[in-house]
Order: sequence, then structure tokens, then C-alpha cells
Amino acid sequence: MVSCALIFAVHHLRRIIFDRFLLENPMVYYLEKILSLLIMSAIVIFSGIGPWFYLGFLLPIVIATFIKGAGFGYRILVFSFAGHMLLYYLKLRDEIRTEGIRLTVDLLQAVAFYVLFCIAVYFFGKLYKCRIEDEISNKVKVEQYEERCMKLEQSGEEIKQKYDRLFSNSGKLEESNKVLSKSIAEFYTLNQISQAIGSILDIKELLKRLNDIILGVMGVSYSTIILYDENTGRLKVHTTNISNINELATITDNINSGVLMDALNRSESILENNVDYFQYIFTCGRNINSLMCIPLTTSSRKFGLILVEHTFNNAFDEENIRFLNIIAQQVGIVMENAELYYQMKEVARRDGLTGIYNRQYFQECLEVELNEAKKNNYPLSLAIFDVDHFKRFNDTYGHMFGDKVLISTVETVKAELRKGDMIARFGGEEFIILLPRTNLADALEKVETLRKKISENVIEDNLISASVTASFGISSFDECAFNENDLVRTADDALYEAKAAGRNCAMVARKLYEY
Repeated sequence: MVSCALIFAVHHLRRIIFDRFLLENPMVYYLEKILSLLIMSAIVIFSGIGPWFYLGFLLPIVIATFIKGAGFGYRILVFSFAGHMLLYYLKLRDEIRTEGIRLTVDLLQAVAFYVLFCIAVYFFGKLYKCRIEDEISNKVKVEQYEERCMKLEQSGEEIKQKYDRLFSNSGKLEESNKVLSKSIAEFYTLNQISQAIGSILDIKELLKRLNDIILGVMGVSYSTIILYDENTGRLKVHTTNISNINELATITDNINSGVLMDALNRSESILENNVDYFQYIFTCGRNINSLMCIPLTTSSRKFGLILVEHTFNNAFDEENIRFLNIIAQQVGIVMENAELYYQMKEVARRDGLTGIYNRQYFQECLEVELNEAKKNNYPLSLAIFDVDHFKRFNDTYGHMFGDKVLISTVETVKAELRKGDMIARFGGEEFIILLPRTNLADALEKVETLRKKISENVIEDNLISASVTASFGISSFDECAFNENDLVRTADDALYEAKAAGRNCAMVARKLYEY
């Protein structure tokens, strides 16, 4: 009871000190922490309450460390430990001879707990550093933001003062001043948007940036980018800030409404400040009262729509439509450029005759896929094959028929490959196949199927009819090789063995070890 009363009194005193002095005087804060810990030490030592009461020391120590830093925490620990040992000595100096073993245990317990406190101070000192760094960073950002706002405010005030002096005698010119100021602000905003999206060639990143810009500039409730799929003739939600699952399901399921398809087909904008849920069914149950829809098109393509929604009535006007149309035109041009860039990049990766990937791009994919195989510990097989006696086809039937042989053989192989497999042209009549997550035995079985399909394929061109065969060499990570160069080399060596064995067969590379 005495201990509990003492604890209550100490905490009441601490509250008074904290309210009156602690926040303003660091020395008072420091002395209060040391005095508090000494009182707790006295309670532990003189009351016999038990060693686990030491955990009560931890909270004030880590709080002080988090507020003042690790150095402050360590100093408190040192003074607290010294005071604790002094109190411990004063109480037990007469019992040292008779109860030496017990005292040694108690002393070790006290030391162990203080070691624990040191560790806690170390970690909370790290947290203190992180907190201080965040505060400094935030303060710098706030100062920079305030400085920019001040400059903008000063610039706006200067411009306003100039125009006020010039047109102070004419109300009509004052209205022109407002229009001009608005145009300048709009031009500045559009310039910033152009810089933000002009260099982006990844369409996914471009549309995400566009959505963020619309939300930031216009301050609307929801912004959604809808893309048009030319293959299916349907609209699809691509990017949106709608986070509610039910609302997202509503707009996704009903986005192919007639009103949006008509707006896209006619390249006309929609402005609605009193939304009828029966007309715009994708807003049903979503508390949408105003919306704008802007076609995302160019002269040659219909990419989709920008759908902007607000929960307020009469939230938009014709100026908003005009402003958003300008943004949409810029984005449409950037999307067209991004598609052209992607097409050019894809053309550079493809073989001109067969349409499959070329050797250079295959090497890049092989490196990436092999790293994934090493990281995730799965097998990766590679097969090289070429058409047997291909020169005879060129010499006998001409190069046009030889090209058809290569194209037909590639199509036969592609039809049997999985979605994750890859085929590329390795040389003149040589081709290379990548088989992820396939060991050597499974790769051999797969290659045998391909070899039979090639030999069964009859190639016809007018009056010419011929069949071909192919020889295969197979290697695998990590049964036959550990890097991409060795993987290709060992598969190529196995291909030469297949040719030496009479062609129209498959050979596997030598294993590095036997299981």
C-alpha cells in the first residue's frame, strides 16, 4: 500500500512539473527523469516488490530517448544506474556477508535489466534520428512550398497592379484583364502538363500521370481513363481513383453504355450537371450528380474517353470542357507517338522474314529468364534446331520456296509452344527455342513432338510439294550449364552431334553431374 501511494504521489508530482515547467525547461525535464528513476529504484530495492518491476523503468527511458535522442537516454541510464547501485549498497551493506549469493543474483538481475535498457535506448535513438530527419525534410518542403506560394502571390499581385494601373478607368478593360489573367494561368498549367507527359512513352504510366493531373488541377471527386479495344469494339476501365469495390464494379460492368459509345464515335464531349441515373447507368448508386466526358482521340485513332465525375450539382461549365479538350488533344498525340515508338521497337526485335524475335532480343530475354530461374530455383531448357539440307531447297526450287520452308516450319513450331515459351531466329536456317520451367527430360519429350510435327508438315507452292526434317540440340539449366553462354554453346554442340548422327533427330547436351 505504501509503495502504491508513493507511486501515485510521484506521478501526480510529475504531472504538475510537466504542466508547469517541463516543456519549457530542458534541465527540469532531465532532473525529473533521473529523480523518477531513482524513486522507482528505491521502490524496487526497499519494497521487495520483485525484479520484474524493472520493466517499469523502460517506458520513461525510451520516451526520453525518442524525444531527446540517444545521448540523453544514455546519460539518464548512467545516472540512474549509479543511483540504483548506491541505494542497493545502502540497503544491503549489512547483509553482504550473510546473503552474498542472493545479493549477487539480485545484482546480476539489475545489471541485465540495465543492459536491456541500453539496447532499447540504442533502437529508440535510431527512431529519434529518423524522426528528426523527417521533421527537417518536412520543414524544408514546407519552406520551399511557402516560398513558391509567396513568389506566385507576389507575381500575381505585381501583374494585377500593372493591369489595374493600365485599365483602372475602364470596366470593360478590367473584365479583359480578368480573362487575360485566367488565360495566363491556363497557359501556365497546360505548359506544366505538356512537360509532365511529353516525354513519357509508356502508355500505362502516361495515363496514370494524366489521371493524377486531372484530379490535382480540377479538384474533382473521380477521374477515370477509359480505353477502346478495336479488336472487341468495347470500352474498358484502364485507370481510375475509385477505390470502393462496389462502385468500381458498377462502373466496370456498365461502362459500355450507349451514351459513352456515341460520344466516342462522334468525337463529341458530354457535359451533364444534373445526372440522370437511368441515362448514365454507370453512375447508379454512386452519388454522382455532375460529369464530363471527353473523347481521347486523334485524326487517325480513337483511344478512349476521359470521364470526370463530381458529387455536387452544377460542378462543371463550358470552360472546363474546353480546358479538358486541350489536355485530351495533347495526350492523344502523345499516345499516338508512344504507339509508334512501341511499333518501331517491336519491329527492331522481329525477324523480317518469319516475324519471330531476332537473335539480339532473344539474348536479352535469355539473360532475364535465366536470372529468374536462378532466383526462383526452377529449370530452364534451350533447344537449337535447323532445317536439314536447306541449301538443296534453295538450289532446287529457288529462294522464294526456301523462304516459304522457313516460314512454314516456324509456324508449325509456334503452334506447339506454350504461352511462356519463346522462339527466335538464330541464323540463316537455324532457330532457337526457350522453354522456361522445363527440365532436360521434359524438353527432350517436347522437342521430339516438334521434330515429328515438322517432318509431317507438307509444304506446297503451286506445283511444288515438299516435306522437310530438322535436327535439334538441347541443353538445360542447371543440368548442363550454369550461364547463358554455356547454355547456348552446349545446345549448339548437341545440334552438331545430331547432324553427325544422320540428322532428323534430337540430341541432349552432356550433364554436368548425375543425380
